[in-house]
Amino acid sequence: MNAKERFEARLAGKPVDRIPNLSIVMLFAAQHAGIPYGQFVTDYRALAEAQLKAAEDFGLDILSTMSDPFRETADFGAKLIYPDDDLPICSAPRIRDISEFSTLSLWDPYDSVRMLDRIRAVEVFSRSKKQEYPILGWVEAPLAELCDLMTMQEGLAALVEEPEAAEEALDLLAEQAIRCALAQIEAGADVIGMGDAAASLVSTDMYRELIVPAERKVIEAIQKHGAACKLHICGNTTHILDQMIDTGAKIVDIDYMVDYGSAVVLSAGRTSICGNIDPVSVFLSGTEEKLIAEVQKCMDAMDEKALISSGCEVPRYTRPEQMKALARFLKNGL
Repeated sequence: MNAKERFEARLAGKPVDRIPNLSIVMLFAAQHAGIPYGQFVTDYRALAEAQLKAAEDFGLDILSTMSDPFRETADFGAKLIYPDDDLPICSAPRIRDISEFSTLSLWDPYDSVRMLDRIRAVEVFSRSKKQEYPILGWVEAPLAELCDLMTMQEGLAALVEEPEAAEEALDLLAEQAIRCALAQIEAGADVIGMGDAAASLVSTDMYRELIVPAERKVIEAIQKHGAACKLHICGNTTHILDQMIDTGAKIVDIDYMVDYGSAVVLSAGRTSICGNIDPVSVFLSGTEEKLIAEVQKCMDAMDEKALISSGCEVPRYTRPEQMKALARFLKNGL
């Protein structure tokens, strides 16, 4: 089986030759390829080169366009700083008050700067590896983008203090996310990841009543157009996990704080649970033996659809030997 065949079979609950490895690499991929991160996030050719090398060298089963949370933010007009070899920085909030969202206009992903760069990365993958790997596009979820445009503190405060205005803003941002997702699907993406880290910080009721409807709009649009949605909410999402599964996303990522076995039982085959190896204490700081033990724990709790991944991004300075050990173990076992 190649990576695409393996991935598609696993999502369908069919037999595979090994568990797919969807570990998240961004800074690690650029570091491994010797590409400054400022180039990785601004030049789709550099991102594609780094991700292809990481997938081939470390047995990853997906080609990812993930880079940073500020692509849509920049295309909404926020000012970004691009360090030579680090993550972009948003220099000031684009929106100071929730009422200002009415001044924002939806934009065409093909007439943008940073989202168009991501679309071009999808196109590179599609031209060269479409039959070998699933291709992962990416959008910020409505709440995540609201917080990117306002700051995390102000965005979360708006949910509490002005829920009606926040709901209108989330609707607008959902529509923009759909536009960006569909453009990436048109370019060749098989999966659209949707990141919503801010959602781990809200209550169960607020997530269900205010956040899920906006997420579900995006997820339904993605999956209606033939791609799978991968819902990624890092942090401790135990309190909202059932609602995350109920969004209908075909893949639900869980971070290391969430119990893998409990998540698999809760999903009851409704989705593919993906995770959840601790990026820092296991990938970065742990021994190969600890990594393999943690992966085995996940494998012991899996159903026929579950996937292996780092809980969130593999840290930049993770030893390549750790990634190779994971690939060997998934391929050959103990």
